[in-house]
Parts: sequence; C-alpha cells; structure tokens
Amino acid sequence: MAALNRHLSRSYPPCNKANQQGFSLIEVLVVVVILGILASIALPSFLSQAARSKQSRALMYIGLVNRAQQTFFIENDRFATSTAELGFADANAPAEYTYTVTSPASGIEMTQTQAIPTNPALRGYAGVVFTTVDPEGGARLGMVICQGNTASTPDPTPVAVAGQVQITNCNTL
Repeated sequence: MAALNRHLSRSYPPCNKANQQGFSLIEVLVVVVILGILASIALPSFLSQAARSKQSRALMYIGLVNRAQQTFFIENDRFATSTAELGFADANAPAEYTYTVTSPASGIEMTQTQAIPTNPALRGYAGVVFTTVDPEGGARLGMVICQGNTASTPDPTPVAVAGQVQITNCNTL
C-alpha cells in the first residue's frame, strides 16, 4: 500500500502544447504527394500486368482447343465444329474473349479457332490445326497459334505448297 501511495504522490509534468508532438500540415501534405506519385508510377504497370494475365489465359485456352482438335481428328477423321463438340464447356473459357470455331473452305483440311477480345486493350489470338502429308505419304497434323495486335484478331490464311501447309497473315508465337 505504501508503494501505491508513493506512486500516486509523484508529480508528473503538466501537459502543455510544448510537450505535445505531432505532424504539421506540410509534413502530411508531403507524404500524400509522395504516395500519389508512387501510385501514378505503379498503376500503369499493374494494369499492363492484368492485361497480360488475361491474354495468357486466352492463349492457353486456344492451345487447349488446338490439342483437343488434334485428338478429335485422330478419333473421328474430321475436325470438330464447336467447342461443345470437343467436349468442354464454354464456361471454362476466359470471359474477356469470345471464341469462334470455323473450318474455312480453302481446299486444305483445317480448322481455326479465334479468341476475339471484348476489351480493346487486349490482343486477339487465332489457333489453326491442319493436316499435311509427309514425304512417305502419311498424314500429319500441325498447329499454329497466331497473335494479333491490340484490339485485333488475326485471320491466318493457309496456303498449300507441294503437299505442305504454310500459314500467311500470322504473327506466330
């Protein structure tokens, strides 16, 4: 009890403005300006990373469709006309793109899948799966993935040259 009384009887310095310390308005404004500058530098980098992530998902999906088309051709001796026929749900497709599967009538047995961006900041992609004939006369399957520019989807054109297929209008990956 005596220790408690000694503690309570101690005198503490009075609180006044000279003893209080804090941040001035100028210090707070400097910190806010620095944070604003850092945010303006980091935001474009973050947005480009988000776009690359979405494009990577679309590219992976096109590759998946191409491999599924190759498997479908081996089993059915023809290409599928839709992703539903390939056996996977469109719900698995990245939502930032719309997908079309076509089989152009070019004299070459082929199929094309396009990933058309719904956001103009994204690149479009096209996957082409085609058949060729090897030197021994056997059939072979080939595939190409083409990348478009921002807000555009490539439209690759297959050309038959001496039993082989060459793809034009295609920035291959």
